[in-house]
Amino acid sequence: MAATNIAAEATLAVPTWQRVSELADLVEIFDPGVQVCTWQREIDPAIETYLSQLHQTEELQVIETLSPAAQPVLDCLPAGPGRASLIDDLSLLCEVVCELLGCREVGLRLARLRRTMCPGWHIDRVGIRLVCTYQGPGTQWLDDQVVDRRDPHLERMEEGAFLQATLGEVVLLKGALWQGNDRLGAVHRSPEVAGGASLRTLVTLDPLWEA
Repeated sequence: MAATNIAAEATLAVPTWQRVSELADLVEIFDPGVQVCTWQREIDPAIETYLSQLHQTEELQVIETLSPAAQPVLDCLPAGPGRASLIDDLSLLCEVVCELLGCREVGLRLARLRRTMCPGWHIDRVGIRLVCTYQGPGTQWLDDQVVDRRDPHLERMEEGAFLQATLGEVVLLKGALWQGNDRLGAVHRSPEVAGGASLRTLVTLDPLWEA
């Protein structure tokens, strides 16, 4: 019995999220126990400068389907220094998703928001999703991913028991539909956007496979 308890405690002690410093190490997401894997990186500061100069009260949403060789169009974004850097970075993230997950296309959603999109702790009903914040506060995820996902309110969670992505950090979130991820999935939420603050700009990328 004691040996069983020790084994159970060891299992719970295994990290359920990983923060890596190299792009290649995003393969950690394939570890069955890892629900969140993030890549901390430096992005071109021209991107943040460009976004900060856009109209600060204008929300927008861009939805496109991209192959690794294609670049996003972003017709609704005005010309200016930094726009090309943003497009190049989105193209890079598209390539990352396609190469890492073996898909031919990705669904891209670029959004600028003044409100909190998904304020409650939740699990996405997808296989896996990449999130990257370019402006404003980053995505938050639970430090301890060993929780009862059948509780829709996750009431045992206390403020402070979470981590937060930095600007430009690539966040991979396993969803409830990831193969072998029954009753699992990354527990995360959108950060609060303070009143009067700049809009939050983020991209989500979903891998698309042929039916």
